[in-house]
Amino acid sequence: MEEMDVLKYLKSRQNELERVNHPFVNRSLNFRYLYSYGVAVLALGNMKSMSELDGRFDYFMECIALPKEQREQIIVDINNHFEFRLTECIRVLKTKEVQYCFLIDLYLLYNQAKWSVEYCKKVIENYVEIFHMSEPEIAFFKEFNDAAVKRDGKRARDYYHRFRDMGFDISYKMLRYFFPDFTDEDEYQDIIVLAGKTFCLDKPTKILGDIRVERGGSLLLDSADISIDGAVLVDGGRIRFRDTKLYIGHCERDFFLTVKDAAVVRIENSVIDCNGQCGFLRQKAGRLLIEETEFLRSGFQRMVAFYGTYAEFLRCSFSEGTAGFILAGGSSQVKFANCDFFHAAAEYGGAVFSESIDDVTIKECSFRSCTAKYLGSAVYFKHLKLGQMVKDCVCRDCFPKENAVFNAYGEEFDLKIR
Repeated sequence: MEEMDVLKYLKSRQNELERVNHPFVNRSLNFRYLYSYGVAVLALGNMKSMSELDGRFDYFMECIALPKEQREQIIVDINNHFEFRLTECIRVLKTKEVQYCFLIDLYLLYNQAKWSVEYCKKVIENYVEIFHMSEPEIAFFKEFNDAAVKRDGKRARDYYHRFRDMGFDISYKMLRYFFPDFTDEDEYQDIIVLAGKTFCLDKPTKILGDIRVERGGSLLLDSADISIDGAVLVDGGRIRFRDTKLYIGHCERDFFLTVKDAAVVRIENSVIDCNGQCGFLRQKAGRLLIEETEFLRSGFQRMVAFYGTYAEFLRCSFSEGTAGFILAGGSSQVKFANCDFFHAAAEYGGAVFSESIDDVTIKECSFRSCTAKYLGSAVYFKHLKLGQMVKDCVCRDCFPKENAVFNAYGEEFDLKIR
């Protein structure tokens, strides 16, 4: 590869990192096309708007990850199948969440208009009528957009709080997409999530006290940045972490999250910092599904103690476990794939300790600087039995070296010591 080709490639990757991902970038291609078609009515539906909003619309299509070849089809559909495609577009703009985001995209284009301002206003007004938006909703978007254009964070917060106090809801992530410099923080003391209710945290939040989720309640942490002095207690409710950062300032319990009875606990693309205060999770029933998550600095207990039916850890990392990382107990079935375990210590099973009577499989994982006082510096199986698999794993600087994995069963063992 020539030098200029390398520089061009690196520049393209830099531009990719600088681009803001659209809130719906992970939706289906059909959804993104119809959504983009609706936005294109403003950007490309008039000669004046097309001449001055062309560049901004290209940027929008990059953010929503619409293939370039789809743009030509949008223009063809606007010219030849306008009513048909617009009807399809309106059908996918069904929920408040989608309608709010759509209106934000229209305002982001409108803010770039000079010659086509009147046309853009009329398009926005027509969509607002189609969505049957209330006067408070219309006023909020106009006022928040004005504050965003003027980069007035205080006014933007005031408008947002007033909107929320009137009983309306819009995600913090969406507001940040609208106004990237917008910031807001919530503070709570003890929280009780009642049966049939969903409590969502989606922004910087400080919590002093415990969160209790009753049977039938749901706790959703979505793109949140949480600092908490307390714990979470789930008794038959549902819980999900997604794109969340959690810092445990102080916890007097053995585990931050105690799940007595739940169908499923899901954790995705998150960072959990126990700050040496406690273990993170003790789950006694149900399933546990975790992927692309970083676990840091557990203290006094293992990071996760699982006694439910099935647990899955995919592409996760664990660092600094003063009492080890994982305990699999009861009749739980547990799967690890492409995980990294760094700097853990325990009497048995520095990183993973299993006393489960069901299958435990560990594939393509790495163990670094893990130690055991007695046996299994990386992994300790209490029972020698079928279904205990350690495959394509690597162990580096673990002690004692001679039994990094203890009680793996025969052919189901493949570990490289380095």
